[in-house]
Amino acid sequence: MGAFVLRRLALGLLVMFVALSGSFLLFAAKFEPLHSTPLLHSYWVWLRGIPNGRSFETGLLNPHLMSFIGGAFGRTMLLLALTLVFVVVISIPVACISAARQGSALDYLLRISTYVAWAVPGIIVAVLLQEGFGRTAGGWGTGWFPSVGWAGECPNGQGIDPHNFRCPAAGHGLTHVGQVLYHLTLPALALALVFIGVHSRYLRNSLIEALDEPYITVARAKGLPERVVLFRHALRNAFVAFVPALVSDLGLLLGGALAVDYIFQLGGLGTVFVALLELDIDGVPQVDVYALQLALLLGAAVILTASILSEVVLALIDPRTKAD
Repeated sequence: MGAFVLRRLALGLLVMFVALSGSFLLFAAKFEPLHSTPLLHSYWVWLRGIPNGRSFETGLLNPHLMSFIGGAFGRTMLLLALTLVFVVVISIPVACISAARQGSALDYLLRISTYVAWAVPGIIVAVLLQEGFGRTAGGWGTGWFPSVGWAGECPNGQGIDPHNFRCPAAGHGLTHVGQVLYHLTLPALALALVFIGVHSRYLRNSLIEALDEPYITVARAKGLPERVVLFRHALRNAFVAFVPALVSDLGLLLGGALAVDYIFQLGGLGTVFVALLELDIDGVPQVDVYALQLALLLGAAVILTASILSEVVLALIDPRTKAD
């Protein structure tokens, strides 16, 4: 297992190096002309400047860049983590019930629900949840959750119902954790619903195929209860297809998180990207190249790390994959 993980890590570092070099040629050459500076020297200056925003032309530093991007990145990662929890926790029972009751009215109802969740764009889902369950001005829903903002922070006031919204006081310890989860519930659900529709169907189909395998027949012949057959035998083998399918959508999940983050004003990478693209100095549009570079690299690192972890999980579930 150790050699397997090291091989995947080496491959991931190689991919990160290629991504870094490609982004250097794209951003540095486009936004900060290299002039007569040797390419390798410019590449080294570029690498040193990523964490602190050193400019090619002025040499000035932005010491707050890492904390600025890092804070936004952390919020987006929390949104992704809670979204994945929702996807896994909801997709697995929906798929298991649908596969176990194949052809029943409940199966058809669950399949129709997953089709609808799959078909509706995530941005529309986010707006509907925000209007239906958030505290918005003129909202037609329940107002159970904050519609915008991060725990302990007040948003800019747009779309806020002043009669229902109160700027939350910053909590500490478990109180703050609860506040964060409370503010992330609607955004995470909005982001998760589309992927629940997709991956519950993937898992259902894998379970149906697994339930037709000979080893399932043998398990049933031994007199094992159907729930044991389903969860201990069929579900474990169905995960071999479910896990890579979920990981392969992490790029889409991250892209959706940027849009949801901006809609709910969470102050994550989505808000940062929009702020960077709208940066204006003395009436002249500006692009903070290093901030964009750092945000993109962090996103690539997340996807690669998740891919490596998924392969490790797959190797634990199905040791045959280690031979690939």
